[in-house]
Amino acid sequence: MTKIQVGQVQFFCMMVLFLFGTAVLLDIGSGAMQDAWLVSLISPLFGGAVFYLYYYLFTKFPDKSLIEYTKIIWGKYLGSIVGFFYIIYFIYIAARVLRDFLEMLVISPYYRTSMTTLGICIILVLIYAVNLGIEVFSRVAVICFVIMLFSLFVINSMYVIGGYITPKNIIPVLSNGLKPIIKEVFPLGITVPYGELITFTMLLPYINNKKKVLKTGLLAIACTGLYLTFNMLMLICVIGPDLIIRSAFPSLTAVSNINIGDFIQRLDTFIITLMVILGFVKITIFFFCGVMGINQLLSRKPHLLINYSVGGMILFFSIIIASTPLPIKNI
Repeated sequence: MTKIQVGQVQFFCMMVLFLFGTAVLLDIGSGAMQDAWLVSLISPLFGGAVFYLYYYLFTKFPDKSLIEYTKIIWGKYLGSIVGFFYIIYFIYIAARVLRDFLEMLVISPYYRTSMTTLGICIILVLIYAVNLGIEVFSRVAVICFVIMLFSLFVINSMYVIGGYITPKNIIPVLSNGLKPIIKEVFPLGITVPYGELITFTMLLPYINNKKKVLKTGLLAIACTGLYLTFNMLMLICVIGPDLIIRSAFPSLTAVSNINIGDFIQRLDTFIITLMVILGFVKITIFFFCGVMGINQLLSRKPHLLINYSVGGMILFFSIIIASTPLPIKNI
């Protein structure tokens, strides 16, 4: 491996931001209605088990990434095929997440802007980040983490100050039993976002203190799970379960309702900025993994041509992955 070193704090911040990503933006668990917060509370338990599996593989091959040890486990040729499909997965999910954020931007502040134009602007920033390397990106993630904490504190404070909290929206608890919750937890509640932590099998070899990887990873999952549970409770209390399930982006819908004394309002722009930061981190990590995977599969040194090629594929797939943007009436 190269001499790139990522500290425990940077690792923690990257993982939390990655897990937040689209999980804060989308309505994961909304099928359980007012019990959606239980989905967010239960899912991290299984997410921790999934991460432990990835950690176990890491302990067996501490200096190798997923793409490298698939060749050892499956053999050179079959392992290369398996590695190739993982690379496709990284690129596809990066495109999928980019599409989600393009949808959000097109139907809110940039409704007159072409999705392709927005996509080109974002992908150029992503390529620049990948060109700088994972070590530089990990330090940027710490800054993004601080911005995220401040933003979430302000937004949740506005809910309380403005009197938008309606606790009765979360009752009755378990009115439909456990079946809707189990249906939401398996498989979506686990795969998004915790199953996506397979990307970190590409990054773990770069962590400077390998003995603390499991502890730091589980702490990140626990913190994420607790906040997502709190966030879902807030959304249910603010806009209700019916509007959550009908809204394309519940967080955006809730924030757009804030109006305190006709002075503090239009905070949807505030949360869109936060979402762009989260999207930037998540897409960049998938981007990194795709590029690293190609370099390792082909046994090549990092090259700008590969970075630009993968960036072009992510942009292309994000545009064609769905035919039309979401209707504005759902926001």
